[in-house]
Amino acid sequence: MDWQIKQVSTNKKQFLSLLLLADEQESMIDRYLDRGDLFVMYVDEATWIAVAVVTEEEKGVYELKNLAVDPAYQRKGIGRQMVDFLCRHYQQTGHTLLVGTGDSRQTVSFYQSCGFTYSHTLPGFFTENYDHPIVEEGKVLTDMIYFRKDLSKVCLVAPADRTVSLVEELVKLWEASVRATHHFLTEKDILHLTPFIEEAVRGIETLLVMFLGNRLVGFLGLSDLKIEMLFVAPDYFGNGLGRQLVEMAIEKYHVHYVDVNEQNPRAEGFYRHIGFRTFARTETDEQGNPFPILKMKLQDNKV
Repeated sequence: MDWQIKQVSTNKKQFLSLLLLADEQESMIDRYLDRGDLFVMYVDEATWIAVAVVTEEEKGVYELKNLAVDPAYQRKGIGRQMVDFLCRHYQQTGHTLLVGTGDSRQTVSFYQSCGFTYSHTLPGFFTENYDHPIVEEGKVLTDMIYFRKDLSKVCLVAPADRTVSLVEELVKLWEASVRATHHFLTEKDILHLTPFIEEAVRGIETLLVMFLGNRLVGFLGLSDLKIEMLFVAPDYFGNGLGRQLVEMAIEKYHVHYVDVNEQNPRAEGFYRHIGFRTFARTETDEQGNPFPILKMKLQDNKV
């Protein structure tokens, strides 16, 4: 079947009959329809078969508020195709796609099959926000269950695959990130450190590189249970990408340690928020430069 997906910005209520299939109270749809992006799947200009509404809840975090398929076209993979389209679309600007649903086995299974994993629960959402019982599969829904999908792509890059061009790109990202955060460094300091960074990127035991779409936006290097480097492109500061990389390092590689420049309190606060605590301090960095280092360890109950 030939189809196309278009984003619609005007007269959104013309698709209300489809939107009500997924959210059966119009006043609830009104909460997000105007501020959300509406996508419509057509088989021809006069026949629309599926809709989706996505809102930006915070920088880089999007939420799929409504996804509905015309009953005549259900069980044909249309819903999955719409989700795949949305993931590709928002991968260019965001790192996370959320979706909230009731505790319906069929709906939960659908999102899990699309790569979503459990995030959190809002107790009593349906009973507190709807003027009538919401029933699915014979069950009265009460709680909203949230699932999430990471839109960013993280690649494990082996030493043999660290090409000259990749290393150059990573070093440029490091330079941009350092200039935006390490204000205690002079231009001379940065030039002095550059060869050490190049060497570290080439030789680090484990290197994780993150992409949004085709853009390289961050990287993390680790060795012997320790994060040796973590840098994110300045344009993506505050998007949660650094935390995503660190959590991956904790969960998959069991890291416990990290060194932080004492003169970069933002980084110390970032790791402290995740669960790291300072256990030692040195007056110089590993190259003997007069930059105090805080040695931090992940609390056992955070591992």
